Amino acid sequence: MDLLAALALVMVIEGLAIVVFSSSLPELLAAMKDVDEGQMRRIGIIAIVGGAVLYLMIRGAAGAG
Repeated sequence: MDLLAALALVMVIEGLAIVVFSSSLPELLAAMKDVDEGQMRRIGIIAIVGGAVLYLMIRGAAGAG
């Protein structure tokens, strides 16, 4: 159930980002064409690791109290 709640929150945050940055989103997507595959993978890995560490820190802090 926690996974579904997390995925729902991701959808909310991504939807909010699209609404807030709708005017500059086409420029951002066009600029992403210039990023090579290796850089894109590194960015993805950094986001995954950062998100996992942050999640564990939050869940660990919540469980400690």
